[in-house]
Amino acid sequence: MTSLPSTSPPETALRWVEVDPWTWQALAGSSVMGSVTYESRYLLRFGQGAVAGVHTSLESAKSQLDAWIRWEVEQARDD
Repeated sequence: MTSLPSTSPPETALRWVEVDPWTWQALAGSSVMGSVTYESRYLLRFGQGAVAGVHTSLESAKSQLDAWIRWEVEQARDD
């Protein structure tokens, strides 16, 4: 199972930024939480890491990262 980078959970909502026509970044404040690149399919990476998901739509890739962020925040609150 892939986990998010070892940073504190974001306290702000994710903001998606289009870097170029094939790359989007998810930002929490100024921290890059993940990215999606289009390479025949949409590849999701957590932080600057390895591929964490492969999707047929940008919305699906974004949703996976959003869900992981929510899960990480909940886990941090439980600790």
